[in-house]
Amino acid sequence: MGHPGRRYTRWLLLFAAGLGVLCAVPTSLPTRSTRASGPTGYLLYYSFNVPKALAGLTLSTEDERHKFSGTLTGTIGGLPVTSASYEYGTGASAWMGGGTFTLATPADAVQGGNILMTADEKVTTLLFFGTYLGAHLAFSIRSPQEQIGGPGVTATGLAETGLLTHEQYMDAIRRATGASTPAERDKLLQGAEQNPRLVKDYQQKHPNQ
Repeated sequence: MGHPGRRYTRWLLLFAAGLGVLCAVPTSLPTRSTRASGPTGYLLYYSFNVPKALAGLTLSTEDERHKFSGTLTGTIGGLPVTSASYEYGTGASAWMGGGTFTLATPADAVQGGNILMTADEKVTTLLFFGTYLGAHLAFSIRSPQEQIGGPGVTATGLAETGLLTHEQYMDAIRRATGASTPAERDKLLQGAEQNPRLVKDYQQKHPNQ
């Protein structure tokens, strides 16, 4: 995949232009990125365990639409994922669709989590986007088949955010955890401090992504 910021913007424009139907749908693969911060925002390293999605089928008056649901575990931005679930399906076309997701860490929960799906004969790509810590968040998971996940499958990559710097990320966590005990907050901040190193390590392992 290309840089998540550029792909995020391009995908939204494409779907807005041609897939208004998505709004009506009830609904270990690395991803690519380039910098820990920059014009497209501060990046969060993520590593998700992706069990095989459960498949379903929805029949409409025009056609049949495949539907999938599942859960994620792992970390994002140095923080553990406490809960995460998703649901997506094909739309009017078998090659495009959408859905929704939830994701929470001890610091915050994603608001307005949505999924855009594109597929071709080789790969299915899910773009997850929503609001986290008061800023936009976008990351993707790719699969060689329509039904993502499976035993031992891990998705790693760099999520784009609307934050600009590591300092803004840390400040956002402090604000979001104002009701936590000092010990709980310090533990989360220590985890979040690892994010720049995790991003750098990922970029060094995937220099061409």
